[in-house]
This record gives sequence, structure tokens and C-alpha cells, in this order.
Amino acid sequence: MRLDLAVIQYESDHVVDLAGAVPFASGDNRLCFRHPGYADRCIKVLRNGRTKQLHAASPLYKKIMRETYFDDNRREYSAYQQPAVARSEGTYARHLARCYGWTKTSLGDGLVTDLITDADNQPAQTFETYLLQHGLDAMAQDAVAEFSCFLRSSLILTKNLMPHNLVLAPNDLGHRLVLIDGLGLSTLLPLAKYSRYFAQRHVEKRVQWFNFRLEWEVGDRTVSWRDTEANFRFVGVPSHAAGER
Repeated sequence: MRLDLAVIQYESDHVVDLAGAVPFASGDNRLCFRHPGYADRCIKVLRNGRTKQLHAASPLYKKIMRETYFDDNRREYSAYQQPAVARSEGTYARHLARCYGWTKTSLGDGLVTDLITDADNQPAQTFETYLLQHGLDAMAQDAVAEFSCFLRSSLILTKNLMPHNLVLAPNDLGHRLVLIDGLGLSTLLPLAKYSRYFAQRHVEKRVQWFNFRLEWEVGDRTVSWRDTEANFRFVGVPSHAAGER
């Protein structure tokens, strides 16, 4: 079975040397480096051999997929091709890191996106870290409300919104939330890409789930997130929004 993932087209044949470079962020599957040629961009590269490991450890129904299905860079680039991003014509950049395509690196294929920075030009703080330090204060609540409005109006499709996949970027009025990872769909039937009705339901569910998660993040956390999440209930799209279909 094949997944419709974008074919890699490099911006040039130049190979960016990342030997000796220290990633400013790292996850289970990828490493993030400052782009040595562009101060306002970063390069995401896969951990060596990670797609093979994920494929080997996947459940039986996913083993029929090619290894590229487990390539987070390919999946993210494909997610940037969704109709809602194309319709936004760049206006999404306030709340979503822009993607500039592919570059060759000494560590393999690299996906180039915006590097969101703070006032000191350092990588912006994740929302997860902010919540640990300040809780869901007035500034954080305002940022969440603005970000939620953006998703509902743009209908840009995301996976579940994890606080560590969002960063706080400074602006004239305080801070705004910017999604740096988790774009796209995790479902095999991407109905939300082609139907406004399903897109509204998908986005609204992610917004409600996000707020439910935030309550747990700033609570006493005596109950695990796994057990807490089992109590999440999607209450549907508000009637005033549903009427805009």
C-alpha cells in the first residue's frame, strides 16, 4: 500500500555540512539544527535508521506500508500541501512555521522551515515549558484563544495539539502561539482534506482536545494523561460555526 507522500525536490545540489553541529532541539525521530545559511530558518533531519526501526516495530496492518510512510519529514512536507494552507497564501505564517522545501545535508535529507525565535534571537520557548513555569495565566489564555480562532477560521488540519509542538513567539501585544510540528492528519481516510464539514469537525475536535490537555498540564497531574484522556468527550461543532458550512 502506498501513501501519497511528496517526491523530494531539492532547492539546489549544495550539501549543507552539519558535521559537528549541535541540534537546538531533538525528538524521538528527528533532530533540529539552525540553518547555517539562513539565520531565520532551521533544518530538520531524521535520526539515522529511525524509519527502519519504526517500520519494524509497527503493528501488522502498518507493515504493508513502505518505510517512507514512517518518515516524519516526508509526512510533514506532504501536510504543508493541504488545501487549507494553499488557500491561506502565506497568511498562516503568524501561527504556523513556513516550509521552504528540501535541502541536502551531510546527515541526509533535510526539511527547511522557519526558526521561531524569542526577543534574544534564541529558539522560542515551547508552550509546555512556559506552562510549567507560569501556568495558564492571562497571557497564555489569550494566546490559546487567538490560536484557536486561527484554526477555526483557516481550517488548517493538525494532529492532536501537544504543548511541546507549539512555541511562544513575541509580538507587540504579548505572545502568539506558533505550531512547529504536528501538522496534517494521522487518519488513513483524509476526508477532512476534501470536505468542509469534516474539516470543521476535525479542527473543532482538536481545539477541544487541546483545551482539555491544557487543564491536565496545569493541574496536579496525579492521574496519568493516558487515564485522563479516556474521559475526553468531543461535544461537536458549535451551531454558529456549523451554520457557516
